[in-house]
Amino acid sequence: MAHMEFFIVSEEVSVDQQTNRLSLFNVLEQVAGSDFPLVVLSAAAVSLWVAEAGDDGRDFQCMMRVFLPDGNRHELTTNFRFRGHRHRVIKRIQGVPLTEPGVLRFEVLLNGEYAASHEVDVSRINAAELPPTIEAG
Repeated sequence: MAHMEFFIVSEEVSVDQQTNRLSLFNVLEQVAGSDFPLVVLSAAAVSLWVAEAGDDGRDFQCMMRVFLPDGNRHELTTNFRFRGHRHRVIKRIQGVPLTEPGVLRFEVLLNGEYAASHEVDVSRINAAELPPTIEAG
């Protein structure tokens, strides 16, 4: 069965139409704010799968689970077939609500089997620690 090359979550992702090169922008490692709820405006989870012998023509299900710090869970699934040696799955998410500090965990599964995870620390910071607001003049 296919195996994973990598799994990572960033704020944004871009795929060049001419070269098919992947660019990740602002890998998500931590989110902090003085007030909750916070909202992660956008996230893009990228997994790269490599075909093995016998994978041609097979249907694969890639599931991403999102575990919020408050215990809520969301699942997003995509089915795919290899059209070459590698297959990239990109899941874009918008407006992830964070109601409390903790860990925001992304997991990826292939055909129901856990493959990898990516964790983002969600923390509360003291408003006094925030940089001063810049006023336009």
